[in-house]
Amino acid sequence: MTAGQQQMRSAVLARAWQRIPGVEVLSAGDGGPLTRTVKKIIDPLVVRTAARPRLGRPLLDPAAAAEVTELLLADSARLRATAAWFTHLKRQRRALRITAGNVQDVCFPLAYELATGFGMPDAAAPERAAATLREWHGEDGTAGVDQLSGYLADPRTAADLTAELRRRWHSTPHSPVAADFVALLDAVVNGFPDDAWQALADTPAGHAFGLALRQPGGTALLARAVGEVSGLPAPDLGLQRGERTAVPPLNQRDETGGELLERSIERRVRATLRRAGPGAIADLVDEELSRTAAGFGLGSPVLATCFVLGVVLSPALRPLDGTDSGDLPEFARRLNAQISREGYVLYARRALAGSTPLTAHPDPEILRELREFAKRFLARLWVRLHGFDVSGEVPAAAADIRDLLTGVVRSTSLDLRTKVRRALVASLPRLEAAS
Repeated sequence: MTAGQQQMRSAVLARAWQRIPGVEVLSAGDGGPLTRTVKKIIDPLVVRTAARPRLGRPLLDPAAAAEVTELLLADSARLRATAAWFTHLKRQRRALRITAGNVQDVCFPLAYELATGFGMPDAAAPERAAATLREWHGEDGTAGVDQLSGYLADPRTAADLTAELRRRWHSTPHSPVAADFVALLDAVVNGFPDDAWQALADTPAGHAFGLALRQPGGTALLARAVGEVSGLPAPDLGLQRGERTAVPPLNQRDETGGELLERSIERRVRATLRRAGPGAIADLVDEELSRTAAGFGLGSPVLATCFVLGVVLSPALRPLDGTDSGDLPEFARRLNAQISREGYVLYARRALAGSTPLTAHPDPEILRELREFAKRFLARLWVRLHGFDVSGEVPAAAADIRDLLTGVVRSTSLDLRTKVRRALVASLPRLEAAS
């Protein structure tokens, strides 16, 4: 291998994994890690790709490959203990007649948690594994989501929590939106230099803009920032229904729409349960009340600032307009080019949305999906940042933030690719007849 040559990440993981003895139950037939081992243990818990997105790329440069290998081998003792705990968990799961959830999805993270807390299993392992499963699934087999629903269904509890949310919402101190925030945002999106990102990260810009949306004129304030940075008018970004962010409802059934900042506490905690695993429901709800009261519903100021970056970049993400997108910031232009050159976008633009589309009846749903790319990007970005907030992980370096935003654009594009392909296949007879 020549210096600087990139390597397939899967091959890097497989080579390192094969150097760890005693992990056969977590391994595939070829000796590498199972796909679910990578998804449930290696990426989120060992390599921590959420905070180090450069280590999660399909192709790794030599430095990143060496870092991934080092992280995996440094955790080899705990991974061996994880494999041993998984065997106990699987056995106890059968004994308790638990069938809810995929055994690997549930037990891989639990096994790693037990390995972290207790090392290799000892004589008490069967009892400890059973207790862990009961805690996760509930003593009577009720899932955490059902426990949450039951907790919120109590009228007195619901009234107390609603009052507490309103108290925190209205008592959160507002930071003024400083005049230099826009200049700092502009400096970051034009090349993403480390010093510009650090200067922005040291400000309360994220929370300031988020909390401003709850005040008269806040929407216009954010729209002006978007226009000054991107040079484009701010489209409907799906943040809130009205001019001011409404206090989110407690229960999901009371949601009036899918707007990001007005999602119910129940829906947010459901996501917390998926990410954080077992925990006292009352504590998880209380933590989410505090998080919801913060700007953009994100407790970490740095994560809120990451979201503002996404907001000012999002209007530039217009795949149907092509790559000639005018005087955009450098990073925004690169992101838009990334999605505009996708084969499915090029074909959709020519076949469905051009000045002379190939069909007289373009698919309105697909056109709407592509025209609302910015809204879908922000929804996915917010979910990713909320996950960081729940886990307590905060990407720090400019390169990590850049990779995070690029990765969210990519995943949004891949999600739309499937929908567009399906619509184009359905439209194929009409397109062939028109061509």
